[in-house]
Amino acid sequence: MTTIRDIASSAGVSIGTVSNYLNDPELVAPETRKKIQEKIKEYNYHPKAAARSLKSRQTQRIGLVRIISPEDYRSTDPGDNAFLELLAGLNTMAAENGYDLLISAAKNNEEELKTYARLIGSGQVDGLIVMGIQRKDERLPFLMEKNIPFVAYGRSETEANYPFVDVNGAEGITKAIKYLSDLGHTKIAYITPPEGLMCTQQRWDGYLQGIEECNLPFHSDYVVEGAFSQRSGQISSHLLLDLPEPPTAILTASDICAFGAMRAIQSRGLEVGKDISVVGFDDISLADMFHPSLTTISQPFRKIGFELMQSLISVISGDNPMPQSILNPDLVVRRSTGRVLS
Repeated sequence: MTTIRDIASSAGVSIGTVSNYLNDPELVAPETRKKIQEKIKEYNYHPKAAARSLKSRQTQRIGLVRIISPEDYRSTDPGDNAFLELLAGLNTMAAENGYDLLISAAKNNEEELKTYARLIGSGQVDGLIVMGIQRKDERLPFLMEKNIPFVAYGRSETEANYPFVDVNGAEGITKAIKYLSDLGHTKIAYITPPEGLMCTQQRWDGYLQGIEECNLPFHSDYVVEGAFSQRSGQISSHLLLDLPEPPTAILTASDICAFGAMRAIQSRGLEVGKDISVVGFDDISLADMFHPSLTTISQPFRKIGFELMQSLISVISGDNPMPQSILNPDLVVRRSTGRVLS
């Protein structure tokens, strides 16, 4: 599908110039206006939705508020890699449609709500991307009450209907357990994401389903509530390795958490992929470069960014007021997993 970026590139002008033309052709010089008109005709581009949006919106900005704790500013943890890949997808789709992305930071949930209120009240953005969806997420009814276009990255337990893009985390975890079971693993541990996040519940459902479908025993000692950080992976894995009967495989909350688990295993003189298998969740670019390379459940962050921004723009334009999509993750097999030693 032809975008405003295609028109701008072909006409040899900026996206902003094409946006000005769509808003009010008289704002553009006659010679430039003619070039844009020719390219619109050549590409059979229909700017009705874009023109409607441009005439009714003034900012051409999309807002995103991210919670960052004081520890995050000092951390050398490469966990931001996932966010940067998501950001690349968001920015690309925003630019193609003549939007800028405004990112704000907040220290906690209360401050995040205040930031939303400020952005909406001052008319700084045309819509919002909402991340880190919780099971009972107060941001969703707040934004619906404010009547601001938004799309959430994730589903929640709220009864209200709202636009979202999500990844089927339950399916991803179930795939991983079936794969490990086929390798002969029966003692599969799981370092979960933090309690309260919706993805935590969804992945837990996938873990239970995988255990049941593979007829594996359930060991409560093999389940440790963790986080997405490398430190969490290290601490949780040491707890698991100290058990009288340690697991032969460890599922983790994220690739970064998996890196921590691998370090813990290696610090004990054990070999990842041979003595103990490790599976991550995300498939960030570092997963293929780590030693050994990490088997992981792939979340296509760049594609998710595309989907989120495209969905939000369709809400803003009125083309689709309630876009909802669920992406299915793939299991990417690398060297951090292997058959159980006999």
